[in-house]
Formats: sequence, C-alpha cells, structure tokens
Amino acid sequence: MAKPWYKSFIPDSSTLQQHPSLQRFGPALQHPSLWQLSRRSARAAVAVGLFCAMLPIPVQMLLAAFLAIWLRGHLPLTIALVWLNNPITIAPIFYAGYKLGSWMLGTSPKDIQFELSTEWLWTQLADIGLPLLLGSVSLGLLLGLTGALLLDFCWRLGLKRRWAARARRH
Repeated sequence: MAKPWYKSFIPDSSTLQQHPSLQRFGPALQHPSLWQLSRRSARAAVAVGLFCAMLPIPVQMLLAAFLAIWLRGHLPLTIALVWLNNPITIAPIFYAGYKLGSWMLGTSPKDIQFELSTEWLWTQLADIGLPLLLGSVSLGLLLGLTGALLLDFCWRLGLKRRWAARARRH
C-alpha cells in the first residue's frame, strides 16, 4: 500500500516526543492513538484542535496537547489545527467571538479599534473580557463539534465508497 500523502508533512513520533515542550508529558506520549491516524483519533483531534484554536489564551498549543493526550486524539493533527489561529486570523476570530458573546449576553458590542499589543489588551479587557471569553468558548465548542461530526461523516462516506469499489472489483 502506498504511503499516505499526509505522512510527508508530519514528523515521526520519536522526533516529536523529543521536543522540549512535549517532554513534560513523559510516558503519556507513548499511547499509539496519539500517533496513528484512525477515525476515532482524528475525530478527537479535530474537536480539540478547533476548540483550542478559538480560545483567547496564550497557551493554546499546550492546552491542546494536554487535551489530545487525555482524549487520545492524533497529536500532530491537533497541534496543526490550533494554528488556524495565527497572526493573520487572530483579529477576525476574536472579533467573531466577541460579537457572539455580546449577543449571548444581550449587550451591544462596543466599537473597538483592534491593536495587536499587550497594553491595548489590558485596557480593553474589562469591557470585552466576558463577552470575548463566552463567545470564544461557544464558538470553539460549536466548531469543534461540527468539525468532528463532519470528519466522521466524510470518513464513513469514504469507507463506504472504498467497500463499494472493492465489491465491484470482485
């Protein structure tokens, strides 16, 4: 069987296990589900990765790694999905989370001029903190659940197609 195309992008498990930030998890990194892509491990990875990508916290990857290890999700896929939140996408993601949180709390969103600085964040946190956190967590839960269900549906559909093609060949 040919090597799947995604394997060329993912480092092997021994290389990742030697990474300093992942060594703190110790023997928990030895579980096969963390490194072998299956429907279950991919579903958990998508749910965790998309959830953590929406969170307005500075340690998203560490939290995602912890949750992936706990839920036995595919660790490289989890970490890759966290990078959906990057310097290019951070403003739209957090703005959407803030708008959703404001809507959920029944408050009107304030007109905010976003700046990517720590000083701006501390001055605005009192006004936007609760709506941003509530909206971001809700958005993360919604995207994580939707992504996991969509992946599961596509995986099953692909499996049915492969079985049908196999039946036609025989």
